[in-house]
Amino acid sequence: MPIQGEMLKRGWGVLRLQPWHLAGVFTSSAEAENLALTLGSAYTVKYGDHAPGSSDFSFSEGTTAPTA
Repeated sequence: MPIQGEMLKRGWGVLRLQPWHLAGVFTSSAEAENLALTLGSAYTVKYGDHAPGSSDFSFSEGTTAPTA
């Protein structure tokens, strides 16, 4: 099943670490936070890189909002 934002290369990912599940990738942290809230406490929001069309998403611990 496709995820929201599946073609984005970078953005806010909504994910569950164990077991791994990438629920979506968003350009806005607010959209990502809204989805994470609906999915439950196992999901978190991280900013990182996404391989379009896949569930591959990489991020650094402590990642914050990108700087302009």
